[in-house]
Amino acid sequence: MRPGAPAHRDAAGAASAPFDVERAVAVVRRRTTMVPRAALILGSGLGVIAEGTAWKADLSYDTIPGLPRSTVAGHQGRLLLGHWSGRPVAIAQGRSHLYEGHEPETVTRMVRLLAALDVKALILTNAAGGIAPRMAPGTLALIDSHVDLQWRIDPSMRAGRGGGAAATGRGDATRPVYDPELMAKAVRAAALAGVPLQRGVLGVMLGPSYETPAEIAMLERWGADLVCMSTAPEAVAATRLGLPCIAISCVTNWAAGRSPARLRHEDVTDAVVGAAGPLKAMLERLVVGIV
Repeated sequence: MRPGAPAHRDAAGAASAPFDVERAVAVVRRRTTMVPRAALILGSGLGVIAEGTAWKADLSYDTIPGLPRSTVAGHQGRLLLGHWSGRPVAIAQGRSHLYEGHEPETVTRMVRLLAALDVKALILTNAAGGIAPRMAPGTLALIDSHVDLQWRIDPSMRAGRGGGAAATGRGDATRPVYDPELMAKAVRAAALAGVPLQRGVLGVMLGPSYETPAEIAMLERWGADLVCMSTAPEAVAATRLGLPCIAISCVTNWAAGRSPARLRHEDVTDAVVGAAGPLKAMLERLVVGIV
């Protein structure tokens, strides 16, 4: 997610209430008994990829107990279940973010729900800013690793490792790993779709404001090729749950200091539209290769 202005914290109380994943699963199962084998979490503006499909179930996050409500433009806040490319999948149209005021446990509840629905592979997507010269706007990038500078520590992790599978955050001995087998399948899917795919390291900042040129220079020195404000907590949560995952970034703009243009959230969501077609073509083939 590449926000343009601070979003307001969801005051409805759903985000702060304890998350009962079994109760959330029961709500989904009342709509469909289909078991998704792959899942996608779609970032800013990328929800358009899921449009035009007749889904078996279409649930607003508001209707699933414990899920935080989406408050950022470009995040529809719907969980879709059905067949995509002939395969059973679940698609989360939008995510919540730490910069909205949520705790790491809250922003990773969707990952826990998807794992409880018996998903076997998770594909994370995001809109990102390009740092490396090869990460020009319009580029799709498969993430090899990330540099996490969000600095939001889960309270359950302050004393060291612990807190069970629900806990996520820094201080954990388990580090996020983007699954090599899934990454290889993503590379093959891109080749089959005729879609150029870069590889790179993702810098992850807290936000909500865009990074300064100095912060981008720091990330570059630390090895980051592109930057976003999401994805890392979900990758950590998936790793802790034993759920194989990968991340694919859609580069929507040059990062601060890489272009004289002023960054605006509207430009980011507009840029996503142009990249949605190639990304969808790749993801459709990837789902077939996974399931």
